[in-house]
Amino acid sequence: MRKTCMFAFSLLSLLLLSLVGIAAAYNENYIHVLYQSSNSPPTIDGTYIVDDDWIASGKEEFGDGAAFHDQWLMSPNIYCCIVEVTDNTTDAGDKLTICFDGTAAGGSNPPDGGPNPTQYDKKLEVTGHPGSQTIQWYIGNGSDWVTATASGDLLELAQSLTTTPTIEPDHYVYEMILNFHDDTSLGSPLVGYEWAQFVSYYDEDTGETQQWPPADATPAGSPDVPENWGGITYASNANPTVTIPEPLTIGAIVLLSSAALVISFYWLRKKSTNRMVKHN
Repeated sequence: MRKTCMFAFSLLSLLLLSLVGIAAAYNENYIHVLYQSSNSPPTIDGTYIVDDDWIASGKEEFGDGAAFHDQWLMSPNIYCCIVEVTDNTTDAGDKLTICFDGTAAGGSNPPDGGPNPTQYDKKLEVTGHPGSQTIQWYIGNGSDWVTATASGDLLELAQSLTTTPTIEPDHYVYEMILNFHDDTSLGSPLVGYEWAQFVSYYDEDTGETQQWPPADATPAGSPDVPENWGGITYASNANPTVTIPEPLTIGAIVLLSSAALVISFYWLRKKSTNRMVKHN
């Protein structure tokens, strides 16, 4: 009986340790759902004003008005992401950072978290703006980040200063496609079907950093601590709540114009009638 109890206790301890390990893989207070798009891959030109390529995407706001929108496609199997920030300066030190926590084999393996970036963790930095921007990849070495060279197939990126359906004033938009499962030029797939992610933007003009998860989260979000990043989970459907407005169709414009004419006619007629009553 005593041996049976000890065996059961050992199994329970192992189970609890495994659950703790899974829970520590990322900050469970920051979970983002990655929705699937059944459309063609978006055109990467640094804007999403004139089309609905991103209509299936989800949106995650961070910092002071910044946000990222993303979606995945089955064929080709790619990760599509937009990051837009409210900054419109041309400072050479402005920097977008995106970190990915993956595993050796990718696939259905969950992220491994940890207090330091490992060889399965990757970091993308885009410094500066169109005309002078630089793109640099990094891989973890168990304690820090080291520079790395990725294939040209891993990332397609365009940046522009523009206006969008969700932020009206001119601001910077980073639009990208990542070959996140098949490209292994950084030693392993970028991520599996579930991963941890960190997104930040440093504004050299103000000296401020906007990020997800935020620096005041518990635990604090940091590009150097994978277990404090946010979790990304899959959905096999489009976002049921549209977060990127579709452009108005000709029919919708005609309908709105007709409604405006009817309302204007009604108020003009009512005003004329009131004047006649007062005159009489």
